[in-house]
Amino acid sequence: MMTPAFSSYGKLDPLVGYYLATPLFAVADLGFGVSIRVAGLDEPWHRGLYYAAAFGCGALCRLHPPATPWVGMGESSASLLLLLLSILLPIWAMPDAVMSGGEIALPYDMASLGNALICGTALVAAFHRSRARIEQPPG
Repeated sequence: MMTPAFSSYGKLDPLVGYYLATPLFAVADLGFGVSIRVAGLDEPWHRGLYYAAAFGCGALCRLHPPATPWVGMGESSASLLLLLLSILLPIWAMPDAVMSGGEIALPYDMASLGNALICGTALVAAFHRSRARIEQPPG
């Protein structure tokens, strides 16, 4: 029996696969220092919390496939908010640094901006893909 967690070809839905692959990303990040998914989170416990939540999203999608598009919309919205805050908070802190006479440095390099652009694009696309799946008539 085919479930919404699987595509019409019987392959795992890419969103569900992304969530279920979270332990691989967590090992790469926490074990080897290669942060692919959560480059904007500095604290290891923040990254661990994110990885646990993402894997929980995958488990929920796998156990209750009709929830997959709703989980995708919620997770992509929350991740987009975190991405925007990781960009905006250093910018918003600059006036305080100027007023206190502190040193002003650019908070980003080209690699981090490129990563934010790629991640943001993927998150917006995931949101709209999930929204479109919710709006589809059943069947």
